[in-house]
Formats: sequence, structure tokens, C-alpha cells
Amino acid sequence: MNKLIVRGSVVFAISTVLVSVFWWRTLLWTGQLDGVKPHFDGQCSVAAPIVGAEDLVIDRENRLVYISSDDRRNPKNPGSIWIMPVDAPEQATPMLLPNMNEALFAPHGLDLFIGADGKRYLFVIDHGVSPKEVVRKFLISGDQLLLQDSFESPLFYSPNDIAAAGENQFYLTNDKQEKTGSLSELLGVLFKKKSGNVVWSNGRDSKIVADGFSYANGIAVSKDKKQLYVSATIDQDLRIFDRDQSTGDLTLVDSVFLGSGLDNIDVAEDGSLWIGSHPRLLDFSAHAKNKNNRSPSQVFRVDITKKTITEIYASKGDPLSASSVAATIDQTLFIGGVFDEAVLVCQQEQETK
Repeated sequence: MNKLIVRGSVVFAISTVLVSVFWWRTLLWTGQLDGVKPHFDGQCSVAAPIVGAEDLVIDRENRLVYISSDDRRNPKNPGSIWIMPVDAPEQATPMLLPNMNEALFAPHGLDLFIGADGKRYLFVIDHGVSPKEVVRKFLISGDQLLLQDSFESPLFYSPNDIAAAGENQFYLTNDKQEKTGSLSELLGVLFKKKSGNVVWSNGRDSKIVADGFSYANGIAVSKDKKQLYVSATIDQDLRIFDRDQSTGDLTLVDSVFLGSGLDNIDVAEDGSLWIGSHPRLLDFSAHAKNKNNRSPSQVFRVDITKKTITEIYASKGDPLSASSVAATIDQTLFIGGVFDEAVLVCQQEQETK
């Protein structure tokens, strides 16, 4: 009996140590042991009470911002796309949407494509016909969106963000394979399971062109269309691919570790990348469950040519929690978040280089 007690005590002690080490390492890589120092070289204000502005894109020629909005805490509420003038953000209004056969519109990632004829198209990931996932292609007509096409594929199973590469060509990220809210998803996060991938579609056929991501998230095509950028939230890195413009195939050329839960990517006019991020991932998880649990916001600027990383903005979660996207035009920075009812407009005092 004494031997059994001793053995049991040893097993319990070893198990306790292993669990403690695992938990400490989890706190470490999720950023929970790091402090957040709020800063921004300029002034920010809430421009419009747009709920769940998870992604946004700027039409720099027409000086308009298109914003994907979805009330994720109230999934029965229909989502919307907002249009915001760069020079009068307080005048933001929801765009008129077409009838989509009574489907509940639930937009996520979006991207803007400008055709050779000057026509503007928005590509939008729509979760509203779940469990089926759809990519919507809209023609922009003033303050209206006209549905041009809907793309489906068995490979679109957990789409997060989208990057348009042609009038009917795009990449999208599947962030994971595990079902949202399941135990397998939780274990996948804790053990950094690399089930995320990138899918290429030419409008008819789709194929996986990159995999091995622990929560593939933001995605963007370079201004010259020669490269593709992908962020991985759990891996906390940015991956840079050369792309075959005829086949969509990708070749990994670099990986940049930023040490934060990276989200959406915007390519600025000068080619630099602006990335909304979550520096404390467990705080983000708590915020997702309760809006009163504030989650820090963070914005990075990555200069691919100079290989420099600059933290442009950081807050402890107010006035905006869980920043997921940041995009600039001139000295104005627009920041959106996953859940809050706010879009920040920030005026930078100095040019960021």
C-alpha cells in the first residue's frame, strides 16, 4: 500500500509540474506575460459606431473606405457593408445590398479589385448560408452593391480573409479545419495545430496552394501582383510568397516573426504592410465572450524592402478592443475591430517611414 501511495504521489507531482510548465509556456506565447504600453504619434477618435468592423479596404483614388460589418455577438442580426468618405468619416452609411434569396448576410474578410475599365468590385466572404461558405462578388455602383457572382467550393470550409487577384480570381485563407467552438478547436489552438491553408480560385476551379499555418488569417496581394502576403495568428508570423500569376501557385520566400496575434493585412500606397493585431490572445478570447473584458489593440507597419517592423499603435483596449485591421491614406489611419461598435480614425503627426 505504501508503495502505491508513493508511486501515486510521484505521478501526481510529475503531472502537476508538466501541467504548470505547459500553462506557463501558453501564457508566454499568447502574450499574457507581456505588458502593453499604449502609444500613438497623433490623435484618434471614434468616427462611426459600426459594429464588428473586422475588415476594411480603401479606394485611394476615390478616397472611400469600404467596411465589413457583422454583429458577431448577435448572429441573427444581418451584417452590412459600409461606405465611409476618407475626408468626412462621420458621414459613413451602410450600402444598399441586393436580395440574396433571403440568406442572412454575414460578411467577414473583403477586398477591392479595380478592373482595367475602372469598374470597382468588392470580393466578400459571406458566412450567412452556413454550413455552406460563399464568396460574393459585388459591383460597386455609388452607394449600392450589385451582386455579380457567388463562388463556392468544398475547399472553402473555414474562410477568413480574401485577396482579389483578377476579375474572377482570388486567394482566401481557411483559418483552421476544426469546428468553431469545439474541443478540437481549443486543443488545436493550445497545441498550435497547423491546419490552416491558402486556397486559390480562378472562378471555376479551386486548389490549395499553401498550408502548414496555425490559424491562417490575413491575406493580401502586392501592388505589382507578384507576391502574396499571409499572416498566421497562432504562429504569430507573416509569410511572403512569390506567386505564379497564370496558375496562382505560390513559392515561400520569407517568414517574419512579429510575436503577436496577427490579423488582417493592408498594402499601403508605398507598398508597406499595415497589420491589425492582438498582442494578448487570451484577453482576446475573454473579450469574445464578454464585451466588458477589454482586449488590447495593436498595429504594425512592415517594410518588406527594408525589412523593418514598426509598432505604430497600441492600446489596452480602449476606445477600441481587438483591432483586426488597419489601413492608411495620406496621414490618416483607419482601424477596425472584431466585436466593438467603433471604427477609429487616427491622424498621424509625422510621416511613418
